[in-house]
Amino acid sequence: MSRTRRIVHALTAAALVVPAAVLATAGPAAAAADAVASGGYSAVIKRTSYGVPHITANSVGSVAFGQAWAYAEDRFCDLADQIVKVRGERSRWFGPGADGANLATDFAYASLGVVDRARTQLAQLSPEELSIVNGYVRGYNAFLATRGATRVPGWCAGQPWVGPITNVDLLAYERDIALLGSGGALLAPIAAATPPVTAAPAIAPSLVREGAQQLIDQDKKLSSNGWALGADKSQTGKGMLVGNPHFPWEGELRFWESQLTVPGNVNVYGASLGGLPGVQIGFTDKVAWTHTIAAGQRYTFYAMTLDPSSPTRYIVDGRSEAMAGKTVTVKVKQPNGSLQNVTRTMWSTRYGPVLDLGALDPSLGWSTVSAISYRDANIDNDRLTRVWWNMARATDVNGLKASIGRDQGIPWVNTMATDSAGNALYLDSSPTANLSASALAEWGSNPLGLLDGSNSANAWVVAPGARSPGLIPFAQQPQLQRRDYVLNSNDSHWVPNANQFLTGFSPLQGPEGAPLTVRTRQNFKLVASQAKFDLAGLGTTILSGDTYTAAQLAAYTVAACRARGTTPVVVDGAPVDVSPGCTALANWDKQFELSSRGAVLWRETVGALVAQNPGALDADGPLFGTPFSATDPTRTPRGGPASPDAILDGLARAILRMRAVGLALNVPLSQVQYTIKNGQKIPVPGSTENIGIANMAQYEAVPGSSLEPFIDPGTFADGSDLTDKGYVVNYGTSFLLTLAYTSSGPSAKCILTFSESADPASSHYSDQTQLYSQKKLRDCRYSDSAISADTQSIELVAATA
Repeated sequence: MSRTRRIVHALTAAALVVPAAVLATAGPAAAAADAVASGGYSAVIKRTSYGVPHITANSVGSVAFGQAWAYAEDRFCDLADQIVKVRGERSRWFGPGADGANLATDFAYASLGVVDRARTQLAQLSPEELSIVNGYVRGYNAFLATRGATRVPGWCAGQPWVGPITNVDLLAYERDIALLGSGGALLAPIAAATPPVTAAPAIAPSLVREGAQQLIDQDKKLSSNGWALGADKSQTGKGMLVGNPHFPWEGELRFWESQLTVPGNVNVYGASLGGLPGVQIGFTDKVAWTHTIAAGQRYTFYAMTLDPSSPTRYIVDGRSEAMAGKTVTVKVKQPNGSLQNVTRTMWSTRYGPVLDLGALDPSLGWSTVSAISYRDANIDNDRLTRVWWNMARATDVNGLKASIGRDQGIPWVNTMATDSAGNALYLDSSPTANLSASALAEWGSNPLGLLDGSNSANAWVVAPGARSPGLIPFAQQPQLQRRDYVLNSNDSHWVPNANQFLTGFSPLQGPEGAPLTVRTRQNFKLVASQAKFDLAGLGTTILSGDTYTAAQLAAYTVAACRARGTTPVVVDGAPVDVSPGCTALANWDKQFELSSRGAVLWRETVGALVAQNPGALDADGPLFGTPFSATDPTRTPRGGPASPDAILDGLARAILRMRAVGLALNVPLSQVQYTIKNGQKIPVPGSTENIGIANMAQYEAVPGSSLEPFIDPGTFADGSDLTDKGYVVNYGTSFLLTLAYTSSGPSAKCILTFSESADPASSHYSDQTQLYSQKKLRDCRYSDSAISADTQSIELVAATA
């Protein structure tokens, strides 16, 4: 048994209000010395305004202990739910799930072997990694032991599946995070794959289709903005950063903010994902970094030609080879509460698991003649525990780059970084398959990138310097350092700066010479809007209500609809007078501020046009007149089209949509777009990808894999994301960090849009959401003096053996 200890010092503005005896016997220094002497963990947690924890300890193990404790205070249920998932125990506690969803995850995680891989990884951790993992697990469990399962904060309190976690659990979940941009979307296709002579599992084709489509379309869904400014773009003559990840506001992928300090070792501030010790987006006194989802492909599909003698044998180079079978038994809760064992054999080829993609195309199912398999670039990624800790020890972007190159553990993101010397760095180090020239040609010859698995020449090519055999070595991946700026908004590595393109890389790393999204074009416009930025200007600019589409097309649209007058536009056989919409857009301020009247109509107009004309945002035609130019990608396509017909059709459809849900055409955005906290509607600024705005705000039906109940968005209007409840937001700008290095160190302002705590009973459940509604950023308190001046509570937490 371990002994845990928790002492809270509540502060007033004037003085520390605790008995003197407590200070004398349990001061931070004395308690830490006692805990270390007995071989345990100890940390001091100071929370400043908005509940931000600043955690100090004398070892990385102890600071990880304190981070996990503080995280559990705010988000305990998020990690508890995910541990049940990666253990493959959802069916045990919740039954098979709707359409077999729980069966799908349980069987798929067993097939991927995340728990088995975690056991192997645990035995191979360096002493520091082991200390970090031990500390984090002990901190989470110590909080649970102190609070009790019935009193943990959040939606899981008192649930029978709430319990302690292990080191293996944590490492298995970290592997799951590594697979987020690849295998995580293929759980249902993995679980659904059975030989044609075997009864199919009770997993709905819709789950298979949704998972596969999510992976194929991930570049259209996941979004973030990242700017690293160098001395030439900064009023301080030093580096500046904008970290603007667009991530869920619900579920396990919510960012969480903290500062971790081990004197003489690390002092880092920023945001992290629960269950991943350290800081993934943040800054130190010398270097700052952010990430955006990379556009490359972190997997390859293989079409397997089967041996006619057996559907579990396949041909490679003319020789028959047996698939590997893995027997998996899952306990499934029945309606009467009893448990029933369900056993299946999961199959894999030399490349990886067999998939059933038949819901996308019958030819992609498992038949007697063919099957689909895939290989994942992150399945062997065991570096997540270490990579961000080592980045936080860098003293400039060169050191950060070298650190990333040594660990090669960043799983699916680009990196933008800056330093106090005024350097700006871009790199895409996301794991990518190293294919031969012939394999690349075959990969590019079909929309799915399907390779012939019967030809071993299509296997990944082993090259020195790669983290795992078959990956592109770090030195051969896209990288750029400048003194003005680099940015990325989820397009590929191709254009990190308007004046410098990166070419000649593997197409699996991302496309080159292709149109950029309207959001990327808007980000380049925003960066160019000021010769040099100050800190306040960074926040104002990234949160701007200006959009690429409105700036290019709003005046054109008003002119076109005025020219049409009251002549109706016919939509699906019905005449629509667009002149009232013309009036609303003419009076619109062309912004997406909460007070803007006409913003909703514009969003629906562009959305309707794109729904009718997929690809219109990327090429000249129904939306833009000036075509895309590979020599001017940040400003093309642009301008009004030759004919306004498609835009007026979109306007007509938008009018019908808004009338269908009872909205005036000039309704203020504040009355339509909001999130909900404790039953209160909080207006949310921003808009969607199609509009070409930097500040993302939208609804995602599946913001993560958590079983936490999500916000009800209402009933969607036909062909729109507008509902009878308006635009309910649960996804978009999440942790917004703006930073400038100055002569006195880092100065930063930030906000966690959905607030620090997931517990509705917490005072920090909606406080930052209210700030964000007003586009107000707060100070990120990094220095000891800034923290001391704003400390709201002090908590000493310790566990001894």
